[in-house]
Amino acid sequence: MKKVIIIVLVLIILFVSGIFLSLKNAKSYDFKNENMIINTKSGNKIETEYAYIDNNKFYFKVPTEFKELTYEEILNKYDNNYPNVVYSNDDLTINIAINLTNSKMKNTQIENYANYIYKRLKDSNEIISNEIYKIQKYDVGKIEFISNANDTKIYNNMIFFSYNDKLVIITFNSILELKDEWESVGNFVLESLIFS
Repeated sequence: MKKVIIIVLVLIILFVSGIFLSLKNAKSYDFKNENMIINTKSGNKIETEYAYIDNNKFYFKVPTEFKELTYEEILNKYDNNYPNVVYSNDDLTINIAINLTNSKMKNTQIENYANYIYKRLKDSNEIISNEIYKIQKYDVGKIEFISNANDTKIYNNMIFFSYNDKLVIITFNSILELKDEWESVGNFVLESLIFS
């Protein structure tokens, strides 16, 4: 009888271990090497690949046709408070900007920061949407708005979150004339954010 109980216990342990290992392997599936395709409003297929940020601490999808701007190109495009990394189409009318700030920000402060950003932007910009959601264990603020530039209007789709207790901002933007065509791509890019 003891042998039967021991055999049953061993089988249960092996069964549970097998389930655990299969779940562990399922969770560690390497999504980083996937290419995904998203359509613009008119049906153009945009192929994407993962861009790895800050020594692979987080990553998200970027259109393969976009190029990473050089430091000099970033300085020429942005007046001040320029981002650390920018991906852009050839004519620089559609951009994905990543700003790894030095501003201290805890995950628990994201909601307050979202309220602050909303209040700061609402008087001089057209707010489209404003929300907070979770990705893994991170609170993520999101605000979509239209801002004024020197000679045009800009569609902005911005997310922000705390990483290593610092504020990170990722913005997808385009000239307003391209908003309807590229809005789905911007959402796809920002919603693909994954943390290592």
